[in-house]
Amino acid sequence: MNLSIIIPTLNEVAYLPVTIEKIKRNATLGEPYEIIVADSSSTDGTCEIALKLGVKLVRSNNASPGRAYVLNEAAQSATGDVFLFLDADTLVPQGYDESIERALTNPNVVGGAFEFSLDGQEFGLRIVEFINRIRYRVRQRYYGDQGIFVRSHVFKKVGGYPEIGLLEAAHFCKKLKKEGDLKLIKEGIYTSPRRFLDGGIYKVLAGDIKIWFLDLIGVRVEKYADAYWRDNKLRTKNR
Repeated sequence: MNLSIIIPTLNEVAYLPVTIEKIKRNATLGEPYEIIVADSSSTDGTCEIALKLGVKLVRSNNASPGRAYVLNEAAQSATGDVFLFLDADTLVPQGYDESIERALTNPNVVGGAFEFSLDGQEFGLRIVEFINRIRYRVRQRYYGDQGIFVRSHVFKKVGGYPEIGLLEAAHFCKKLKKEGDLKLIKEGIYTSPRRFLDGGIYKVLAGDIKIWFLDLIGVRVEKYADAYWRDNKLRTKNR
């Protein structure tokens, strides 16, 4: 298996080095085949750090909200036979690459994701984990902070991520399910809880649930995309 790991970034200089270090240290099948940082006009030195760490850098000037556009751009330059999309503040578990390879030994499996976990001790974060784990077990729509992986030819067949501002990963999984099975790897992949801690755990969770519900009943949630990403950019800038 040749694994291309694609990491979207926007001012992630504080997190990217640790994320890449974990990618390399926790690989058990040898050095990762390819690591690509897909940057959306960072101003904090993220691109310089990426180059210093020896990974491939794809710069995007796309002003559209969300990550779908930059992920699709980066995937065009990826050459592995399996893609792993990983948030810049998400840490892979030991043997993550072997777990992906094992999942894909089943020819009916086209992709999947890891168990959602937040890297923090607050009780409210356990509630967030619990609700999320119920959600994606019911609908099998995973999010970017779960480390979504996919066979590269299937990614191309479905046209990549749908280019929408919100829930692009969930709707990507919806497309993948039409091509085959999705596998949930029962190992925790740990994401920074900064979005919840900065915005208030229960307030952010309530906003997420609102968007999930509206999407569930068929309401287009695009109108919330600009505000969602503006808030996330502001929190990143203020850290």
